[in-house]
Amino acid sequence: MPTIHAPAAASPTTQPNPTNFAITLMEHLVVPTFVLDADQRVLIWNRACERLTGIPAHEVIGTRDHWRAFYDTPRPCLADLLARNDWSLIDKLYTTHDEPDTPAHGVHAENWCTMPRRGKHLYLVVDAGPVFDDAGKLIAVVETLRDNTESKLTQIKVAEQASLLQHHYDEHEREARMARRILDHQIRTDLIRQAGIHYTVMPATNFSGDLILAARSPDGRLHALLADATGHGLAAAVSVLPVVQEFYRLVEQNEPLSGIVDAINFVLANSLPAGRFVAAAFVSLDEQAREGEAWVGGIPGVQMIDDSGRIVRRFESRNLPLGVTREADGIKTFERFSWAEPARLVMLSDGVVEATAPDGEAFGEARLAHSLASPRSEDLIARLRAALTAHLAGTPAHDDISILVIDCPA
Repeated sequence: MPTIHAPAAASPTTQPNPTNFAITLMEHLVVPTFVLDADQRVLIWNRACERLTGIPAHEVIGTRDHWRAFYDTPRPCLADLLARNDWSLIDKLYTTHDEPDTPAHGVHAENWCTMPRRGKHLYLVVDAGPVFDDAGKLIAVVETLRDNTESKLTQIKVAEQASLLQHHYDEHEREARMARRILDHQIRTDLIRQAGIHYTVMPATNFSGDLILAARSPDGRLHALLADATGHGLAAAVSVLPVVQEFYRLVEQNEPLSGIVDAINFVLANSLPAGRFVAAAFVSLDEQAREGEAWVGGIPGVQMIDDSGRIVRRFESRNLPLGVTREADGIKTFERFSWAEPARLVMLSDGVVEATAPDGEAFGEARLAHSLASPRSEDLIARLRAALTAHLAGTPAHDDISILVIDCPA
């Protein structure tokens, strides 16, 4: 076929030939572009296409060898598929592509290309569109190219990092589930049921660092513990793990509350790393004698409320948290109490009073006292949960929330 030449400069009295002007314009486009005729021979191979492929126009004009710019072996380009109106190979030839339902509007595809003359592996974004004459007959196909290699490599790297993060996350979740099963297996829910306590735990994450235990000793005394380890999540839960078996062992041996606290403190002080400790509250009740004993260290005070929900006594924190020191001086304050009328003991982790609303206001002691002011017939746990949920207003809690209620019967 005849070679297409750029038009000569137009004289002042003549108008440029529209066809030649269009060819010249396409030759100087900054977008790499080539044009095939209806027989798939190269009509135009612009300068940007020469720079992208490393192949000069004179090597491909008038040939069907344009594939050599992109691949090591013969295969159709997107413009060839459009010229043939044959899309049976598009899935095999391109990693990403539009469905060519209306090829008259053009077709988009993307693929890795070997670029033999450049000696590079490039990811090209390709768009091909047909050109028809006035009778609707295909006369040419225009294909534009864009080097998207850097963006694609970044995308691949991000995908690899996301896959790696997902792997680490999945591994963490598996380990967390295993730790949760281990901890759940250690906690004797049958002993908690026999103790007759009421409680709830609302973890800040999928793993709570708060712990609630209860059991009756052989002499019938009820022992209950609410523990709150430093932080929350898996690390906090692991911190309270040594407490579980020690608590059950000591209760089974009829150990007095002072001995239970001392032994658990010794275990934690010798097992936890520096900076880790467990705030806790212990209660021991002799329901027949209507007498009890409380120990509180680093946790909100234990409330004693009457049948109307009025606070009649509060056992404040007068001890260091467990595991802070091996010395007994910091953990030796116990408070004895008795009751003549039915009462309830309410033990809380600090996640309750510190629960923060969207406006930054903490739940606080005043809201706690208001929530406790309910008759015995009302479910106190449900009332407290509802008050906390309303206060948080959809905001995630920053710390684990635990509530333990113990009856002191008449």
